Amino acid sequence: MKLSALWVTLIFLQLFNSTGYAQRKVLSYDSLKHSSRVSKAIIKLNIQKDFGAIPNDTINDHAAFQAASDFINRRKGNCELIIPTGTYIVGKQEKLKNRDYFYRGSDVIQIINATNVTIKGETGAKLKYDVGLRFGTFEPTDGSSTNITMDCTVKTKTTSNKRADLGRCIVVAGSRNVIVENLELDGNFYSETLNNMNTYNVKCTDKKSAAFDPKKINIGGGYGDCGIQLAHYGVFISHSGDVVIRKVTAERFGLDGIQVANSHTEPAQKNVKIIQCNLDFNARTALALTGGDQIEITGTSLTNTGRCIYASTGTGVDIEAQLDAKRKEKLVTNVKFTNCKFSNNSSGEILAKFGLGSSNITFEGCDIKSSTRAINLGRKNTGYKFVNNRISGTKIILLEGKKIDIRDEVQSKSARSANSLRTAGPSNVFQNNVLVD
Repeated sequence: MKLSALWVTLIFLQLFNSTGYAQRKVLSYDSLKHSSRVSKAIIKLNIQKDFGAIPNDTINDHAAFQAASDFINRRKGNCELIIPTGTYIVGKQEKLKNRDYFYRGSDVIQIINATNVTIKGETGAKLKYDVGLRFGTFEPTDGSSTNITMDCTVKTKTTSNKRADLGRCIVVAGSRNVIVENLELDGNFYSETLNNMNTYNVKCTDKKSAAFDPKKINIGGGYGDCGIQLAHYGVFISHSGDVVIRKVTAERFGLDGIQVANSHTEPAQKNVKIIQCNLDFNARTALALTGGDQIEITGTSLTNTGRCIYASTGTGVDIEAQLDAKRKEKLVTNVKFTNCKFSNNSSGEILAKFGLGSSNITFEGCDIKSSTRAINLGRKNTGYKFVNNRISGTKIILLEGKKIDIRDEVQSKSARSANSLRTAGPSNVFQNNVLVD
């Protein structure tokens, strides 16, 4: 009996040491082993076996994903990273003492200047943000909330050294031929995981506590002209081409589910496809298009934006071309939404009112269901086509700020349908849409 007990103890210690080693083991890039001679061969990597991430526990695996990113980027791509089934805790902040940030969040997965990269989850693979983080503005002296309002007005008291962001879950920047598929990205922003440190209410939770809560994500004061506009993205695509985001859920993020920020003129930054994704309960917008050309969104659900934390637009999609970091103009051109679902976004479903302009944007076969404004177009946005969609909403705001009640232009009000519904502007066309209650 004593001998058997000894063997059991030895086996247990061996398993314990193996588990501990697995968490510490991190594959590193070795230029001697991975020379330019073999760089074009695709290496298959596993976030568990090669980088030590362990799912379904309480240990934060952020370092493992950063190590995987570093390996892929140093090799300049040609890698396939498998994320096995399970929930992986991520999210990391660094406390800074400078004029720019109070707490700065680091990205989870970064694909930077790489080619031929696939990030693939097995069924049920999830990256979920940790608790005990800060988001918003806080007093650097004691860590309390600034109590700067989240109302949509200019915040003159906001200063950059008070802000705390959470970074981006997946970043694709300066890269080509990248696939991200079959993953759930959970920003963990919802009532049961939030601690409101302000003296006023946050939309999805009435409970307030001025003290930092390590068991929840802690919400501070506002930043920007409306809500908290600080980095917390599901997927961020910048200056990259031939990118496919397929069967990805990006939910409960403090800013956008997905943002595309490409140039519309650079050949290497075209052809982004978002296929069968679920963008739900994000704060600012489900999908933000701030620049790019040849973008396709197919079979994707854009729902419930701004229903927990609200920031700025609160829409399903915001098409808002902006200047890039080098003050270079970007536009949004040649975009097609096919068989997508827009529903219950707090300030409307489709917004294309602000920014530098967009053109040749098509919505076809979509279900656009709104309790407020279904579609809001501004004067710099032309060539919009709405074909064979089901649309509901009280107002469509069109070119030159003209408001049109969609039911005023229905040929048969009793049938709630229209064979041909056109706007006052000749370049924006409604055709064969069905209007529903």
